[in-house]
Amino acid sequence: MFVKLYSYHIKSDKEEEYLKIQQEADGIYSSFIDEKTLHLQSKKDKTKWLEIHIYKNEKIYNDCIQIIDRQPEIQVLYKRFLEVITSNEEMAEEDYQLIDLKANRIRTGD
Repeated sequence: MFVKLYSYHIKSDKEEEYLKIQQEADGIYSSFIDEKTLHLQSKKDKTKWLEIHIYKNEKIYNDCIQIIDRQPEIQVLYKRFLEVITSNEEMAEEDYQLIDLKANRIRTGD
């Protein structure tokens, strides 16, 4: 399985707006791709968030994300998102593969 991880800080007074943006974005994503999303808020620093997206495989992600990124609604949501984070420079994006320890193998989704 293919995993995208994003980390960023949300302005302390913008948490509600952030959650609305994420709900709207999830609706758009789910109409194009099957994925699971987790949103984690740090217990030590309430402004720090992790966003984890799990996809069947990287090819499906790459094929679908190009379509999703062309949606006007997602562009509007991204601009709103940029207004609620503390800094573009602090935002990080990483790619992972899910390791299935029970099966003792790498799960690629293929």
